[in-house]
Amino acid sequence: MSMSIRFKETPVSFVAQLVQHPMSFFSNIQQQLQQTTSQLTESFNSLNLQDTATQIKSNIESEVSKVNSNLKPIIARTQRQIQEKIGANIDISELPQEYKDLENRVDEILKFYKKVLEITRTYEIESYDYPNHIKENVIDYGKLINEKISELSKANSTSEAEKVLLSGRKDRTPVTFAHTFATKLNSVNIDGSLGEAIKKISEIEIKIGNERLEQDNLIINEFNKKIEDLIKVEFQKCYELREKVLDARLNFDTVRAEIKANGETEELNKKLEEKEDELVSATEVAVESMKELIKPLDSINLMKILFKIQLNYHKNVATQLEGLIDSLEGVEVDED
Repeated sequence: MSMSIRFKETPVSFVAQLVQHPMSFFSNIQQQLQQTTSQLTESFNSLNLQDTATQIKSNIESEVSKVNSNLKPIIARTQRQIQEKIGANIDISELPQEYKDLENRVDEILKFYKKVLEITRTYEIESYDYPNHIKENVIDYGKLINEKISELSKANSTSEAEKVLLSGRKDRTPVTFAHTFATKLNSVNIDGSLGEAIKKISEIEIKIGNERLEQDNLIINEFNKKIEDLIKVEFQKCYELREKVLDARLNFDTVRAEIKANGETEELNKKLEEKEDELVSATEVAVESMKELIKPLDSINLMKILFKIQLNYHKNVATQLEGLIDSLEGVEVDED
């Protein structure tokens, strides 16, 4: 014997019904559950399974009662949330001014860090001071393909072929202005004093390029990553705590609205006190977290790291260039 059990169709205007008539919505669900219970009982009775049907009915009614008790606060909270979202004229508890001021300061500091990262992530692009590499890369890729074809033809096994495909160019030079400058200088064949000068310039340019790469690596690891971790961990934790404050405030206001609609009872007053304690506790925890994030010394120390790295780089480059000038002045110029 087949059984066909289905709920009545929920009206299209679900949100409207939930906002305007939450108890009616709750009642409809309750009626549907009761109808399902009756249908199941009748089906089992028709199979002459009276004891089983009675037991199942009792179990279902128990579950329905649990669902009813759980649905009511959820519906009330959801109704309240929707009303706040659509800007309904309802009483919303004000959070302390100190809390709102801290929120604004945290948001501004987060905005500051993100704007700084937009710039300092430039150091993660090796060729940032030599944009012309894009055009030159087309030629380099052609050379790389020819190299790979030549190396693959010599491979004697699958593992050797895989190693060839995964390896980079053997003669790859970092794509910085200084390294590229040195490479270009080394590509010419000039003798005499000019050739000697070019060799000295090339050697210093490579050192300057290496200094730049060292600077970039330090900024990436000691500055960028620290800010990224700060945003992902500390700021995220802070925003989660702020969300808990909003949830606690919503729960508190939901009970307040229930008391306003139905009048005070000992149970509701006790529940209101509990929700108020939760709101106060959540607010205090969030405040402490935000105070830690807005400490100016932490932000200033991070910026000091950036500029110390830059200063060290420029000092080293200046030393290299001073040595180059002295070296070039010592080159004996050919008479002819």
